[in-house]
Amino acid sequence: MVGGGVAVAAPHERWDFLIVTWMSSVAMVFSLAGCAWHRRRMQRRREAADLAAAIQLSINDHIVSIPPALGILPPPQARHDSTLGRDGRVSPTGDYPNIKSINDLKDHLSAGSIFKMKRDWLSRELSKGRDGGKSEPSPARSERRLLQIVVRRDHVFQDSYLQFASISDDDLRNPLSIHFVGEVGRDDGGVTRDWYSVLSKEIFNPQYGLFTFSAADDYTFQLNPNSGINPDHLDFFRFIGTIVGKALLDGCLLDAHFTRLVYKRILDKPVTYHDMASVDVQFYKSLVWLLENKLDGVDLGLSFSVDKENFGAYEEIELKPKGKEIIVSEMNKREYVDLLAGWRLKESVETQFQALRTGLARVVEPVLLQNFDENELEWLIGGLPLIDALDWRKSTVYKAGYSDSVECPVIRWFWQLVDSWDQEMRARLLQFVTGTSKVPYPDGFKGLRGSEGLRPFHIVRVSDSSRLPQAHTCFNELILPDYDSFEELANNLTTAIFETGNQFQLR
Repeated sequence: MVGGGVAVAAPHERWDFLIVTWMSSVAMVFSLAGCAWHRRRMQRRREAADLAAAIQLSINDHIVSIPPALGILPPPQARHDSTLGRDGRVSPTGDYPNIKSINDLKDHLSAGSIFKMKRDWLSRELSKGRDGGKSEPSPARSERRLLQIVVRRDHVFQDSYLQFASISDDDLRNPLSIHFVGEVGRDDGGVTRDWYSVLSKEIFNPQYGLFTFSAADDYTFQLNPNSGINPDHLDFFRFIGTIVGKALLDGCLLDAHFTRLVYKRILDKPVTYHDMASVDVQFYKSLVWLLENKLDGVDLGLSFSVDKENFGAYEEIELKPKGKEIIVSEMNKREYVDLLAGWRLKESVETQFQALRTGLARVVEPVLLQNFDENELEWLIGGLPLIDALDWRKSTVYKAGYSDSVECPVIRWFWQLVDSWDQEMRARLLQFVTGTSKVPYPDGFKGLRGSEGLRPFHIVRVSDSSRLPQAHTCFNELILPDYDSFEELANNLTTAIFETGNQFQLR
């Protein structure tokens, strides 16, 4: 370079530089693409492993065929077995698919299979503690401090309410030990199940004024908007929510039948006027008629207000500002229907529902339940609504010489009697033997639980036909004497159910 001149690279040097730069760029692009491809491949493998595990843990009795499009191979059987705890449920520490993987299987498995996997997932989540899953799984029942509850059978609601009022949220995670005053019986699970059943029936007692029968049917209950007549009603609703959460934590079923609306509200799902059908069919039909018929030139005398009955007195509630002055017309009838249904379904019982939800949240974070729909939540809380006698018979185990055969007339008479009974009598028998009148969904009688986990219904033979049938509820055992006739069996079993009830005595 001479003086102030500028150095210029030779043409071949410029080309060498451009080629090197281009090759470096290409190599970097391929490297980045390779990394992205590897990450996607590993992600697909992880997803496939989760899906395979979910399929392997499906509760279908038959073999589940895996869609070829998924490209999934079932994992070794040892992987499934290693995740099972002593009670037949999935261990919290097991290699089990997450909720997203379970939801991905909706198109490939039955609703019952999906629900059971969701239920097991919830059981694992609840066992992790209230700190978001950071703690170790809860220790076994025998290693944790028992939550002692002593109640009188004819005052089970009041006695339980008073004792739960002083229990901390952390102590609610401890296992229950229930004792009924005046009754002898060690609680290895059967007494607890009986307590849940008796208590869940008692919450609907009209004396507390908390719930009313749904106008849509004759067995479901809805929150009573006039429950304020009871000064303790909000505390009672919080207690009921706590019991629902505790039952979910303990894996016990309640003999509780709420309207579908209650389950939707627990799940924080949107409520529409269609939900009125599960609460009051006639009122729902009136709303539908209003929407389907033209109101042009028709004055129904309706305004955007509603009369609220309050112990014989009426209060006019405006559905929107100045609602009393706004006449319902063809132009605004849909808004009126939505506001009216919203008030009937939500606003009129909002304080009651929020109290119930607050109690539930003491034990179960509501966000965990949002992975279920309202049908699944109903199954989760209350089990199957009907008792299938055929499923009962197929799932029963016989001991001490009994068998389901022609050589054993007492067993044939027993099932003949059960077949002839209605749902109420079947429920009474089931509660007499197991401590609960409910059957888990979708397992049916195969999913009955005893003190040590899964425990089917047992019928045990004794030769002394002079005694009444007895029950060991912790082991789901009916102690059935070898009677000489169908009439003797029917009379003695009915007497045992009604006269001894579910009081726990020495056997």
